[in-house]
Amino acid sequence: MWRRRGCCPAERALGHLLTHSAGERARSRAFAPLRLGYNRAVSAALPPPLATTVDGIWRFQSLGAQCRILPDGCMDFVFDLNSGTAEVVGSMTRAELIAPPLGARYFGVRFLPGVAALLIDAHAGELTDASVELAPLLCAEWRTLPERVASLPDDSARVHTLERFLAAANNRRRVSDARLTFAVNELRRSAGARRVRELAREVGVSERQLERLFDERVGVRPKLFARVMRMQHAVTLLRKRALPTQAALAIEAGYSDEPHLLRDFRELTAVTPREAAAEPHVGIVQDARA
Repeated sequence: MWRRRGCCPAERALGHLLTHSAGERARSRAFAPLRLGYNRAVSAALPPPLATTVDGIWRFQSLGAQCRILPDGCMDFVFDLNSGTAEVVGSMTRAELIAPPLGARYFGVRFLPGVAALLIDAHAGELTDASVELAPLLCAEWRTLPERVASLPDDSARVHTLERFLAAANNRRRVSDARLTFAVNELRRSAGARRVRELAREVGVSERQLERLFDERVGVRPKLFARVMRMQHAVTLLRKRALPTQAALAIEAGYSDEPHLLRDFRELTAVTPREAAAEPHVGIVQDARA
């Protein structure tokens, strides 16, 4: 079973994965092959309609080492380029350690929170902490998408196919919900600092109704989503610069105190903040704050 991108304790043994995020500043209109260690990595711009629906596109080849996967509030379509199959990977409530088989090759699409649920015949909450076969959840016309993606000669062609899939009028299983989009964007923008009760009031629903929207479209409740955004923000802060103490990190990242910071990291990642930030950065897509 594949789980979402993560940090690897042995970067050379694992191989390299390069993601491209909608929040990144430098963009190129075409894929640019690079050499990183033992494997090729590629980056690409996110042209419409990808830029409004996709947070990152990535490709990965495994050399068999273990990876730590951190929660990020997103869902992925993961295409196995060797077998021509694909899985949809649900939102995570805690970090996982995985070891993809030696030689495995994956091409993945990380959707913005709440978007993947528009494309599949399943509630996001049914997929939390799980991955299932993608094809049966797609509309009939697009159930061959995994084979199409795997058969294409390069990543540019794969991205073009994804553009056509996302632009197709018949691929939607649900319509978007402006209330959810606003709440998700506010929690991402504020790194989890916005109060869920206030967000519910702003979009005109009860807190319980907002929870149901998140369960159906995102896969986790809004309060847990906020915790994940705050954790990711703390990891980003540590990667950008050295902070003198964990107490200083707690204050800057929006935690009430150092015990709050450590408790959240223990529950969400199973490691300390500095351990999470020190692991090689081989797969976490940076958001617009990065």
